[in-house]
Amino acid sequence: MRAPVVYPSLPFDAGTIIFSPGISSALESSLALRQIIDHFLECHLATDFGIVSRAMRFDNVLSALLETGRLTSRYCLHGTISPPESGLIITTHLDERTTTIRFASELE
Repeated sequence: MRAPVVYPSLPFDAGTIIFSPGISSALESSLALRQIIDHFLECHLATDFGIVSRAMRFDNVLSALLETGRLTSRYCLHGTISPPESGLIITTHLDERTTTIRFASELE
């Protein structure tokens, strides 16, 4: 098992949080999903980008350092949280000062 990689702090402003239609709908019936989203948003803001490729991690770090572009995080959802959804994607658009939270099955 590999040791976790520790990255330096790269603070960035999440701006306005926007939920996709699927997330908004699911939140109406799931308290557990709200807690999961809060947790993953905290991870995203702490630059723990979840399950992303090295290339995407590099792009995220570069965007945070340059304070432009976008940062994308991907996280797995347990099957009981919001079936049939299996993933959550959080994208911060630094230029627009917005962060979008959506299911992996939804288009951005």
